[in-house]
Amino acid sequence: MPVNKIIFCTIIIVGLAACGHVDEYERQVYDHEPVYCYKSLAGTACYREPKHADERRLVNYFGPHPSRYDKPEAPPAPTYQSPEMVNYWVKDPEPVPRAMPSGDLSDRPWLTEEGKAQSQAKQSLKKMEATEQGTRAFLRYIDDSAAQPSDRPSEVEQDATKVTGTL
Repeated sequence: MPVNKIIFCTIIIVGLAACGHVDEYERQVYDHEPVYCYKSLAGTACYREPKHADERRLVNYFGPHPSRYDKPEAPPAPTYQSPEMVNYWVKDPEPVPRAMPSGDLSDRPWLTEEGKAQSQAKQSLKKMEATEQGTRAFLRYIDDSAAQPSDRPSEVEQDATKVTGTL
């Protein structure tokens, strides 16, 4: 008989101990005002009551452990219904192919001889501006004009004029 009493008392003690705090952290924060913080896309969102749907995103809490609250019942599964049958259908009109534009090039000047000549002139000007000689002349011009302001064209300005054609 005494062995049965010991086993019974042990079961009672273990059962009462299971009703205690979940862990040491909960014991320290149990009496604080309840705050439950969860990870979100923008950072951390805190609430006064635990959100059981977000229990995997729990960051920290103060107050009783979230497991101490009753979980709300799951919402009932929605009943899906198909839409009512109709006897017609709607289709957007197909795009209509159009004939290629006529040989008039007035709206596309880059294809005319005059337009090609203008684009070649622009390209050659860009090449001229990007030469090493033109860059050096321009830098010398900047240095000299900063050092001595004068009204007459300097040697550097003359070099720059030779390279680019204008100043």
